[in-house]
Amino acid sequence: MDIRLSRPCIEDPTRYIAECNLGKRVDIGKLCDILRGTSAKELKCSVRLGVARFELEGKSVMIYQSGRVDIRRIRSTDEAREVMEQIADMAKDALSDTTS
Repeated sequence: MDIRLSRPCIEDPTRYIAECNLGKRVDIGKLCDILRGTSAKELKCSVRLGVARFELEGKSVMIYQSGRVDIRRIRSTDEAREVMEQIADMAKDALSDTTS
């Protein structure tokens, strides 16, 4: 899993935004149905825009239809990897091999 720590967070420069990719396209409608039954907080979904946004254990997560994932308020790549594994597990039933 390729994880890149990019720019520091605006609200807290000691934390970073981690950019990752699930490696497959995401069915946002299905993902949001799954997330409603999890510990995800402040869930916002837009199938039209192809994005889901939520809070997970104090981290702000954005998942895009393309499979890209941004995780804000990350301290290290190890922490990003742990959060990304949780996200991949939660999203696995919404991943698609199709490119449509």
